[in-house]
Amino acid sequence: MQNWIKMDLNYLSIKTKLISVTFFVVFLCALAITFLTLYQHQKLYKEALATNLYALSSNLSDELFPYLTSNEPELIGLTTTLLKLERYQQIKYGLILDKSNKIVTQYLNPKFQTTANHLERVNWSQIIINRGEDTQSSLMEIHLIGDKNFSSGYLILVADLSNQLSSNMKVFITQLIPLILVIILIIFVLSHWVQSGVITPLIHLSQLVSSVGKTKNYQLRYENNGQDEVSILGKNINKMLSMINTQDIENKRHTIKLLKQQKSLKHLANYDQLTGLPNRKLFCELLKQELNKSHRKNYEIAVMFLDLDDFKTVNETIGHHAGDILLQQVSERIKSHLRDGDILARLGGDEFIVILTELPSHVTAVAIAQRILDSFVDYFHIQKWQIHSGLSMGIAFNDKDRFNAATLISNADVAMYKAKEGGRGQFSVFEDKMQSVQHRHMLIANELAKAIQGDEFTLYYQPKVSPLMGVVGFEALIRWHSSFDGLISPAEFIPIAEHCGRVHDITRWVLKQGLSDLSKIKESIGFYTVTSFNISAIDITKQGFIQYIEGLIKLNKSDTKLIEFEVTESSYIENFESSSKFFNALDELGCSIALDDFGTGYSSLSYLTQVQANTLKIDQQFVKKIFTSDRDRLIVESIIGLAKKLGLKICAEGVETKEQYDFLVGSNCELIQGYYFSKPVPIEELPNVIKQIHCKNHFAGLDEKVVQL
Repeated sequence: MQNWIKMDLNYLSIKTKLISVTFFVVFLCALAITFLTLYQHQKLYKEALATNLYALSSNLSDELFPYLTSNEPELIGLTTTLLKLERYQQIKYGLILDKSNKIVTQYLNPKFQTTANHLERVNWSQIIINRGEDTQSSLMEIHLIGDKNFSSGYLILVADLSNQLSSNMKVFITQLIPLILVIILIIFVLSHWVQSGVITPLIHLSQLVSSVGKTKNYQLRYENNGQDEVSILGKNINKMLSMINTQDIENKRHTIKLLKQQKSLKHLANYDQLTGLPNRKLFCELLKQELNKSHRKNYEIAVMFLDLDDFKTVNETIGHHAGDILLQQVSERIKSHLRDGDILARLGGDEFIVILTELPSHVTAVAIAQRILDSFVDYFHIQKWQIHSGLSMGIAFNDKDRFNAATLISNADVAMYKAKEGGRGQFSVFEDKMQSVQHRHMLIANELAKAIQGDEFTLYYQPKVSPLMGVVGFEALIRWHSSFDGLISPAEFIPIAEHCGRVHDITRWVLKQGLSDLSKIKESIGFYTVTSFNISAIDITKQGFIQYIEGLIKLNKSDTKLIEFEVTESSYIENFESSSKFFNALDELGCSIALDDFGTGYSSLSYLTQVQANTLKIDQQFVKKIFTSDRDRLIVESIIGLAKKLGLKICAEGVETKEQYDFLVGSNCELIQGYYFSKPVPIEELPNVIKQIHCKNHFAGLDEKVVQL
């Protein structure tokens, strides 16, 4: 329903101003016309008086001429003639001058205060020369009696101007003013009527616009059916308001939609879409708030870092959808053991994090952690599968004035990794000494770049021994003689290098140094052997790595038959497609491939027929338990038998005793590697090591100088 504006007909300021201005302009115009009229009237009156005075003097001069032609002027006739001036009230006086410009006779109007003595003192000769002496109060006419050729004297008439003009002007004004007032009134009324007709609609429009501005009600309309410009303007304003109203409705609809989207985006930015839990960003904000609150209220909180065990196995065995369901169920199970006020968040992947708020003591946090661990003994039911998922947890408290969110999270993370080191399904509480371990990790990560540039790395070589041929190959193993802490074990710095993204740089260094060492090894020991190099899952996925290897081979003119690359079974399987492409390229170069740590993966047999490998390496954890675990011994025998049937070579690593060596030889294991023969040594020590190995055992093929694998 449309709302129509009811207009107030009282004068508004604009209308009053216009009428006032109009009245003022009309008044000024009337005043100007009045003064102009009076001025013109005065001018015309003066001209008329001058004309009449001239006519009168001309007539009198003609009459006076005969009386002045005689030798003696006839005073009676002259005086009688001048007396005719009595009929003219405006004549102040009249004079007759003889040829010498002396007064012959005169006429004085008694109404004016002109005296004969005054006239006698006037220099009439000068006045005649100046042709008169008009003033504001009088008008003088000097007329020659006779003509230029025969002059008898002069007639001087002086008429009163001011009194006559004043009386005449009074009469004129009394007639003019009422007329002007009537005209002004008529103009004012007409102006008021016209302006009311024009301004009132404009006032209506102004009120409409003002009302719309105040109420934001775009349904208001201007009501006028006229066809003048103001009415057309009002109609256009109505159209504009209609368009604005439509746009306003549309904008409100869009605003509601945008607010919903904004809310959705805010939710996306702060919450995990799978579990609905706060994400890392929101968690950090909540943790800062809780730390500030705990600092003000003087209570403790704890951060609990949780990581699922073997989550990748679930994704790759029964699918990622099942993995998503598992994460959702895990979040619900963890949440069920938390208190009101505790905050659970998902950092990403299989990592969760908890803020335990307002802890009465550390025991409460430990009890909550234990309850969560105990609940994970039960299976998760997903798609008719019963899945057991372990959990590792680290706990860090904000005691001892620790109020830094990043430090607290880092401490909980360190404690979690400490728990993993002790075995799965455990929790660990952060201690200060753990921080020193974390600090060392950071120090090693920072020093790795310097180590690569400063040539602090060295390659050691561990022999691979054939029961028939003796030493037939070596595995290149990196060692770090650091400038800040001496010798650092690969078991320590390689995981750190993988974590900080330096492992590929290390691999490149190993290959560059190792391929250049191949010719030195041949010269040192006197015969050809195969040298193995370890590569990681990260190396396999790096763009241009195969081209880098090919370039090194060409640079060192290496025989690719003497080069072998070892990759862990799990790394191969996790990146199966890219690994297959990478090793196909190596095979085309003529290099051989070995699967390291075979038997420790989770899907070896399903992929083994598709793997592009030449050798299987039995992991040392099975070799060590050959005589203590029937299961491990059977695994070793099965791997050897499987490799034989598939036409693959087999290499056992970690062999430390003669008993282990004899068992493996008896099981037809083709290559033996371990401390039983030699630990990894520098290239300079290889000749002595080989000599000791060959003296220690009798090998049937020692006479052959070239070993072909």
